[in-house]
Amino acid sequence: MAVIFYLSGTGNSLYAAQKAQAVLPDCRLENIGSYLQKPYQVDDKVVGIVCPVYCFALPPVVADFVQQLQAAPEYCFAIVTMGANAGFALKQLRQLLAIQGIKLDYAQDIAMPDNFFAVPEFVRSRMLAAAEPKLAAVQQKLSERVQNTECCRSAFLWEHGGTAVGWKFICSVLRADKPQADMTKCIGCGICERICPMGNITMEGSRPVFGSNCAVCLGCLHWCPVSAVHAGRKTINKKSRYINPNVSMEEMDKVGK
Repeated sequence: MAVIFYLSGTGNSLYAAQKAQAVLPDCRLENIGSYLQKPYQVDDKVVGIVCPVYCFALPPVVADFVQQLQAAPEYCFAIVTMGANAGFALKQLRQLLAIQGIKLDYAQDIAMPDNFFAVPEFVRSRMLAAAEPKLAAVQQKLSERVQNTECCRSAFLWEHGGTAVGWKFICSVLRADKPQADMTKCIGCGICERICPMGNITMEGSRPVFGSNCAVCLGCLHWCPVSAVHAGRKTINKKSRYINPNVSMEEMDKVGK
């Protein structure tokens, strides 16, 4: 049996997780937010972790997940999706897994369109096309249980303060971890509640209410059909809105939750 734990806001990491799932027998996907709500002993022989890169490191919620992960797999792999640079995310993941007594056997980064910085449509299309052969290569290596962690690189600047400063700017200045809805635009569709990987959004009538457990995945901003959601000073318009075209809202809502 196999399990892939994933975090995804706009679909990149879910798509990568689905690609990996396709070549692993008896494999299920599980949302990291769901595991954190109720941690349990994972008995699967193969464990995968798929997530985006945030500020050249692991998303804090993924680091929290690894520190709570109870598992002893025969084979462990990781895939991170990134806008441009994976920083030290995979190295950080390997170190955290080692503390849990888990060896990371295979690691790979995959470039996909960023959802924090606006990316032109033609660049998105080019990046998505370029990702396909890389994902196919990952599938082949996973099916053969290849051992390769060369992607677990160091990033001196980000490891020694850069990421911490970046997160302080994102959360303290931009306040991107404090999403809100403009009720003059909101149509009460509930999509933001359905796609939130942390269960941080609840609908009270036709009004979304945001909790304090935001993963800063920006999913609620990008999936909102009327651009009513903003995260502090971070806003999305039709031009900057991005959703991985290979993933549906129904999959974001249901898979592994």
